Amino acid sequence: MIPYFALDREFEALREPIMARVEEVFGSGLLLQGPWIPDFERELAALSGRRYAVALNSCADALFFAFAALGIGPRDEVMVPDFSFAATASTVLRTGAVPVYVDIGDDYALDLDHAGSLLSPATKAIVHVGLYGRMGDAAAVERFAERHRLLLVEDAAQTLGAVRDGRPAGSLGVVSCFSFDPTKAVSAPGSGGALLTDDLEIAESAYALSHHGKTRAGGFDVVGQNAQMSSIVAAVLSVKLAHEEQWLRARQRIAGAYSDALAGSPAVMPERPADREHVFHKYVVRVPDRDGIRAALEERGVSTRVHYPTPLSALPFAAASPGRGGGERAARFATEVLSLPVHPYLREDEVERICSALTEMYLVAT
Repeated sequence: MIPYFALDREFEALREPIMARVEEVFGSGLLLQGPWIPDFERELAALSGRRYAVALNSCADALFFAFAALGIGPRDEVMVPDFSFAATASTVLRTGAVPVYVDIGDDYALDLDHAGSLLSPATKAIVHVGLYGRMGDAAAVERFAERHRLLLVEDAAQTLGAVRDGRPAGSLGVVSCFSFDPTKAVSAPGSGGALLTDDLEIAESAYALSHHGKTRAGGFDVVGQNAQMSSIVAAVLSVKLAHEEQWLRARQRIAGAYSDALAGSPAVMPERPADREHVFHKYVVRVPDRDGIRAALEERGVSTRVHYPTPLSALPFAAASPGRGGGERAARFATEVLSLPVHPYLREDEVERICSALTEMYLVAT
């Protein structure tokens, strides 16, 4: 089978620098709160154009701390896309607030017309998700948030390195969040995330909340939790971040090959990006008979995934919790989306095999 992920191949390519950094961390004895943490935070702040970055254990923690720092809680409403990873909504529920599920457009971005129809006096914030690695129209979302006096939170879990109209991912709204879990383009040896902001108070709040409530001054002023990023995770991520450009261009080349192979088919393909507008964290097509196509690809030795099979509003935890809204396109796309392997360690012969499998199947017009 052609692997959907290939972290083993990535490790073999980077074994020497990764192991050197791991030995450096272990040799220091500073497995937590070592100098690799602030070094990595400075790299992230520079990449996103933010003043502050706070390294954390996960993007889910980053989102929760963002909402907490913004004062979002019970009786507040937070607008989220109805088509995203579960944490986009579950982190809202953790605050006691109510998710409002907004439909998406054909480009997977928030349908702002639908969002406008769901506004209420309780609506306090809106979450912009750059799904699959596509940056989306940041300016339109910012205008919507400003017009309706909403706090804008950017869930940039999948868009590290993306840039549109001069705006890098991680720079939207009052606070943004990155993910480095093992499925991401730049992945941690375990879990990892970060919160980014230009507001010092928000950054310090996230720091305290992730360190058992302990401030940098040493006081335990709030109830927190342990959501720190370890020194080893930060050190390894710094090694990998140096390869972001190379890996991005490899993913874009593979995505272009898939789109060429699917030309003329009923498949709805990702748009071809202008430079970094789409970093192809995932290459996702929408196809009729998704499950049949997936089975046919598996028979031809191609591993695939589905991101995502259920709208957020229909997930069991969401259905059992307060919430409103829901999207027609979100529900339809959940039956059509199919993710193809797009990692930078695919071999040329594997890309050719995938393209051949795509052109062999009935979905390609001949």
